Amino acid sequence: YPPEKVMALKKAKFNERHRDKQFYFQLALGSSLICSFLVTPFIGRKIAYDDEFRKRWIPKWYDYTIEKPKNAWTKEELHQQVMQLQNQLHQRAIAGEFTPEKLEEMRRNLAKKPDKEEYAHFSQLHPGVDDDEDLEDD
Repeated sequence: YPPEKVMALKKAKFNERHRDKQFYFQLALGSSLICSFLVTPFIGRKIAYDDEFRKRWIPKWYDYTIEKPKNAWTKEELHQQVMQLQNQLHQRAIAGEFTPEKLEEMRRNLAKKPDKEEYAHFSQLHPGVDDDEDLEDD
């Protein structure tokens, strides 16, 4: 076949295939799905962070947002508490509270089994370590 005829036949087949309404319907449906897939993260972020947008467009029965508690710690307060704890532990270490003898005494006190067997796992320092294993590597 000459190339002109092959090209003409392919063009005619393409025109026949794509002239009906089904092709345009599928094209519109596919493009709308792709657009909605690309826009979803932006709308989700807007819903999550913008109260006015959420109140305007999201119905009250579908809004599952939880108000932040009034007594929640800020990052600064939490950081200050961690630093205070670290300072206290440092001062106790300087005072000699973490000597090997005192640590062994603490382990013996923690190793006491509770009266009820169902609470026995609470007395272990680490639940994944058996009683006869050492806790620290030598």
